[in-house]
Amino acid sequence: MRAELWQEQRLKLSLTKELTQAIELLQYSAVELQSFLYEQSLDNPFLEIRDYRLKRSYRDSSDKEKQRWIENISTHSETLSLHLIAQLPALSLSEREERVVRYMIASLDEDGYLRVEIEEIAARLAISKQEAEKALQIIQSLEPAGVGARSLQECLYLQLKRLPHRDEMAEQIVQHHFSLFVEKAWKTLAKQLDIDIASLQRVWDLIRTLEPRPGIHYTKEMPHFIVPDLIIERSDEGDWRIFCNDDVHPELAWNRAYEQKISGYRDGQVQSFIKDKYRQFLWLTKSLEQRKQTLLNIMHVIVDKQKQCLEAGFAALKPLTMREVAEELGIHESTVSRAVKNKYVQTPFGTVELRRFFSNAVSSAYADDDAASSVKVKMFIKQLIEQENKQRPLSDQKIADLLHERYGVAVSRRTVAKYREQLHIPSSAKRKQYVGK
Repeated sequence: MRAELWQEQRLKLSLTKELTQAIELLQYSAVELQSFLYEQSLDNPFLEIRDYRLKRSYRDSSDKEKQRWIENISTHSETLSLHLIAQLPALSLSEREERVVRYMIASLDEDGYLRVEIEEIAARLAISKQEAEKALQIIQSLEPAGVGARSLQECLYLQLKRLPHRDEMAEQIVQHHFSLFVEKAWKTLAKQLDIDIASLQRVWDLIRTLEPRPGIHYTKEMPHFIVPDLIIERSDEGDWRIFCNDDVHPELAWNRAYEQKISGYRDGQVQSFIKDKYRQFLWLTKSLEQRKQTLLNIMHVIVDKQKQCLEAGFAALKPLTMREVAEELGIHESTVSRAVKNKYVQTPFGTVELRRFFSNAVSSAYADDDAASSVKVKMFIKQLIEQENKQRPLSDQKIADLLHERYGVAVSRRTVAKYREQLHIPSSAKRKQYVGK
């Protein structure tokens, strides 16, 4: 073997730092974009961010618009932890007990469940298992009922024990026969307990009034507010107008005064620093304009394709894929995907996510009809299930047959099952009610 040198020509695609940042910039939401720009201003001393348009918009707005602005300002919401801790002074706990209870409260998840094992908490705090269990009992005695549970079964049982009128049968079923009950193996359960199906239905109706997520009514952290990147309005002539929400986007400017101040230094490194920062400023300005134009172009295509949806709501949504939009604009599908990610548009019927305007097509049973969108088919399925006889719920195959007969939509039983699961609707066996209301 011997070492040799040779030349070879090769083509390869490489992403520069600027191009990589431009791609990231495209997928930023309005709030993320503001944070990014302020970070850039800290790195570039010549970069100015002017918010005068936001202030001007507020000064010139009417009293009604000012009231809407105030209503959108974040207000403090009580967290579950604060709500539980506020109840502790009335319990006269020792310092040691309160320390353990506070630690457990901090360990609860946003639904109010304790997902950490008692043994692990005892080991972390160097206490006995009995002390940890006593602390958990204290938490489970607080409001809301069901908080501090370690499973759905325990959560429901804790709430049943706190009802003004105790139901012993319901407590027995939840505590000892929970699996059979939730799987609706009621004939087997009725035989084991020597009761009728009507009694099980009564317990089922009672349990449905309980809260499976006791912490859901309390915030885990301060709420995040959605800022739309685009606004759609309808003119008096009936045309749709699309424009960027410039009032929430800071305007960039180059600080000429600061440039002139430090340009007096006859230093090559200073001049190189100014040139580098000016190049960054030009790239950032160009990228922002390109981002804005890309969003506008995509929104124009969406409005053109989804006029009926904008007029009548999402019940009239037509099938539209990102590939179709990309082909019409002559850009890559991934560009459309990045552009609509975490973006919202303000419409006459509310602020909605851009992705909601995209939906796959479901074939129509009739040759003359347009294909229905998957969103529309899901709405049909939901309507059929809401209208069904609860004592004889519709099977997935029956729903598929009704979609064909009533709406001219041809879907398979498996497709109906998939859409039903996406809607978080249980199967017909679990929807069945044995006693009519």
